[in-house]
Amino acid sequence: MATGTEDDAIRRRRERGRKSQAGFRKRQAETSQRMKDQNSQLKRAIENLIKTTRGDENPELLNSIFDVAEAAGVDVQRPSQGNTAQHMPRHESGNSHVRLAPVDGEYDDVVISSLTRDYIDKPSYQGSSDLSLSASSSAPPHRLRCGLWLDNLHYIRISVPPDDIIPYLGPGSKTFAGLLFWSLMDHAQKKCTRQHTDFTVLLTKALGHSKVTEDWPVRYIEAMVEARLEYKRTGSISQKYASAAEPDLPTVVRDRVIVDYHSRGIDPNLWISVMGIEKRVKRMVGDATFTVLEAAAKGEGDPVLQQLFEIIECKLHETCICFGDGPRWNVNIVDGIFLDWVHTAFWTSQITGVE
Repeated sequence: MATGTEDDAIRRRRERGRKSQAGFRKRQAETSQRMKDQNSQLKRAIENLIKTTRGDENPELLNSIFDVAEAAGVDVQRPSQGNTAQHMPRHESGNSHVRLAPVDGEYDDVVISSLTRDYIDKPSYQGSSDLSLSASSSAPPHRLRCGLWLDNLHYIRISVPPDDIIPYLGPGSKTFAGLLFWSLMDHAQKKCTRQHTDFTVLLTKALGHSKVTEDWPVRYIEAMVEARLEYKRTGSISQKYASAAEPDLPTVVRDRVIVDYHSRGIDPNLWISVMGIEKRVKRMVGDATFTVLEAAAKGEGDPVLQQLFEIIECKLHETCICFGDGPRWNVNIVDGIFLDWVHTAFWTSQITGVE
């Protein structure tokens, strides 16, 4: 049982996590709004820039302006690719005529609308100095355009871990309890090659023990598992699984389950976590046997004992229930599983001569 000092440290850590998460959400919202405002301001500035062009600007400058407009998603029509612009006299029609010279030296006649600033292609110029005063009778087909938009929230990750995995991170992942915990997360993602009961059936049993958890959807549980494994791999959680990784959610759910159990006259202390398993089994089998068991959990020692321990992990996967802060087991189930391992390991050592 944790001392008062340890309880205080855990409470302070949770409080820091909650404050950190609140600050993160605030910064996230501010960043999102700032990006939206900047995008709107940038598009307005580009639209104003397009409106001020006359068509007689430096060709490279004009093309660069339209490149920026297209990249920002501003819907404008540019002149033909590879053309350079030369200023031509304005006419009474109100439209500006511009002579555009392609790379091959031939000329195209283009009309720039004085009202919309759009470019209207005309039939190829044949060398006559008399330019038509009328616009082309038919506009060219619309070009397919695309804008490049980045979802800035996609790249924002959560750096505060859920409360339930804190004891199993870093050095804690190498303890007996930590090895069991992450093994069960892998089992939940069907990474075990042994035959198991259908995951949906197991999940229904794991959640159906309490009114608090019985209506949780399968996808939400899968997201919770993936969020925890993602944090173990990367040290952060992506936005995709953020809703299933609230720092204090496991503690809140566990407390509600305990209240539900008490209301039905059930002792919640009869169900223990992986940390409870470590303490109970060590007390039950003694330090020497537990050292052998722990070595098997780490993939060390006798290969036969390692295989027997893998069977233990499968049995724990099949018999756990969820309290919200991780899997739990009835103490009688735990005693049966591990005493069976001790019995089998004893006879194995007698047959093989392993001490």
